[in-house]
Amino acid sequence: MQTLQDRADITARLYADPHNPHLYYKRGLVHQTLGFPDLASADAYRALSLLDSYDSIIGDVYALLVRNLVDCGCFRDAFEFCVRGQGLLEDMSQKERNTSAQAVLKDQLAIIRKNYEARQGTTTGDANINPSALNAQGFARRVLYPWNEHEPDRKSPETLQLLNERLKDVAPKCEVRAVALPALHGTTTTEDEVSVQLGLFAKEDIAPNEIILRESSLLTATNRLHDDLCDACNAPLPDLSSPNPPVACDGCADTIFCSQACHDDAQRIYHGAVCGLMENLESIGKDIPDPKDKADYLYLLLLGRTLAMAATQELHPLDLPEVKYIWGDFHDLDLNTNESSNDNEDPTATLPFSFQLNILQPMRFLEEMEIDPYVALPRFDTWVLNTLYAKFRGTASGRLSTWDGGPELCAVHPLWCLANHSCDPNVRWEWGGEITFRAREESERAVWKRVKGAGGGGDEVPGGRRRQEAGIKKDEEILNHYCDIGLDVKERREWARGALGGWCLCERCVWEAGEK
Repeated sequence: MQTLQDRADITARLYADPHNPHLYYKRGLVHQTLGFPDLASADAYRALSLLDSYDSIIGDVYALLVRNLVDCGCFRDAFEFCVRGQGLLEDMSQKERNTSAQAVLKDQLAIIRKNYEARQGTTTGDANINPSALNAQGFARRVLYPWNEHEPDRKSPETLQLLNERLKDVAPKCEVRAVALPALHGTTTTEDEVSVQLGLFAKEDIAPNEIILRESSLLTATNRLHDDLCDACNAPLPDLSSPNPPVACDGCADTIFCSQACHDDAQRIYHGAVCGLMENLESIGKDIPDPKDKADYLYLLLLGRTLAMAATQELHPLDLPEVKYIWGDFHDLDLNTNESSNDNEDPTATLPFSFQLNILQPMRFLEEMEIDPYVALPRFDTWVLNTLYAKFRGTASGRLSTWDGGPELCAVHPLWCLANHSCDPNVRWEWGGEITFRAREESERAVWKRVKGAGGGGDEVPGGRRRQEAGIKKDEEILNHYCDIGLDVKERREWARGALGGWCLCERCVWEAGEK
């Protein structure tokens, strides 16, 4: 496809000339043609940040930025850039003014106003728009980009062997196997369509209440500023008077670790790139006042930790062992349709996208790490960040605050998340400084109960039923859960849809909904 080749050519030129705003503008146009308004808006912003206000293409850059932010559904930032662009063009002389860009901005402002009126439930006419009433968050396509050469063949014998080697210390009674799961999304509608993914299986019988997996991770994040948790693993810090007191970083004022081992691992894995720079980095994404935004900012903080890992280890972020083998629940990509992401009928085919969390704040992370975000484009381009977000969503484990009930801690455990979901899981998980799987007792198994009227009278079980199984048999799959298994089937499916990429089709859900 010629447009993909055009993208490759311009990207190669950008790598050689990373501060050229005209090249970012050209690539933004190509991304727009390919149907990636998120990537187009990121390129337009890079061009804008490098341009002088009197450059001849500045009107076109504003038009590209605003149009694509609108296409993503990021109306708040689109409005602010639209007003700024209109003001700049108005101040130019008639001879210098770009009238075609003015027309684009005028049309986009009309779209923004229409959205604003729909949200407000009233016609505003020429009245001022309140930007805070506009959506800041929109959507981007959740796809495996055709130029992504870092995604491994997760089902190859080599990958399975590598993952099973890692499992020997973490979960010695388990192994990774390829498993056919119901396809929860795709371009076909075959009822029995399957998707071959990875799963975790028992190599031998496992007793009830037995811990079968212990995994620690340094890919962690907390939105609590100045907390009493280990900077590396998020475990509570020991008392200063304990035999093994916390260990401070010599180069940072407030970076504390729960042990010498965590301190040393942190320096080797992620802290080396940020040591001595935490004063400004520490405040990014922390103490978010609105509970609705906390989860999204935790993902941003996971992204920031990943950038630090990549910089410290001098690796491409998608090649880090913590994320490389995680499946991002990517949807089918059709480059023949120039479909705006927020028009997609399937919400699981998209990722949340915003100017702040996908463009501005990641650039700020890099700048505070003393990394030039333009020179570092090969490793930290927007499509890389989107791919990381896709891998985090649905695999990161979280912990809620005891203060306000909002999420305050999260982590990615790459082996733990290999276990697939079921609404009748045979393990429960606990997370402190490490995450564990513990085989469920019989009394801990889910109670199956049909929705009233589903399935016909013969199958009704008014009092519910519990599987008479405890522990896990050899060759049985280890099944985790991504939602509250005490909810009814409708609520469970709604809660888990984002993580699973579609409606849950586990045996319990299908039975309770009367679908089989």
